[in-house]
Amino acid sequence: MICAIIFGVCFGLKSTNSDIISTLKDEYFDKLNENLIADEIEEASKNQKSANNKAEETTAVTETQKPTKETTVDSTLSAEIKAEGGADVSIDSVNEIPSNVSVNGYTLNQKMILPVQGETTSEFGVRIHPIDGDLRFHAGTDIAAPTGTPIYAAFDGTVIESEYDKWNGYHIKLQHDNDIMTVYCHCEKLNVKKGEVVRAGEIIGTVGSTGSSTGAHLHFELRINNVSYDPQSVLDEAVSAV
Repeated sequence: MICAIIFGVCFGLKSTNSDIISTLKDEYFDKLNENLIADEIEEASKNQKSANNKAEETTAVTETQKPTKETTVDSTLSAEIKAEGGADVSIDSVNEIPSNVSVNGYTLNQKMILPVQGETTSEFGVRIHPIDGDLRFHAGTDIAAPTGTPIYAAFDGTVIESEYDKWNGYHIKLQHDNDIMTVYCHCEKLNVKKGEVVRAGEIIGTVGSTGSSTGAHLHFELRINNVSYDPQSVLDEAVSAV
């Protein structure tokens, strides 16, 4: 019905004035072209926005998944680096016992004062050196503690060495009765001098990371007749100075 009406109107207009028909036709096609162009522009804009959004999402995922160098280094440090060090004695096999150390047991006739409060990070015995990476015999026990932690004399004794070297850093050697000697290495500060007499429990220095060291700790040795023995048994029974 509607088509018949439109056809009739168009036929009447054509009969009366062909210019009107021509004008309407031109306007119709102009409008149609404008709408088509507008649709194309709108579609292109939508496509561009979609592409931008996808690019932003990809960038966000990439940045989230890619760890920063600083994070990687921090996690490696916290997982693998321990506070330890020392000169140690180079050996060729895990079964070799250097001449200046002994793996035999011993007995002391007095309680020892705990030289420092902290965590044992490297025990007496064979190990891979933490800095040089070769096989060595560790002649003492490494005890990690914050820089500046007090170090106490294990027994009454005399200071026979209080100085610095590149391996042990600032270190102290105390001579005690019964040919016993104790050694304290990697100190931050030395509170005593060679020749001084000290009492058990006296503060002789503070914990540091001087010399061959990976972090703040005390390398403690127990020597009998200048041969190093495992100090762990006396450390386990030591009396706190505080």
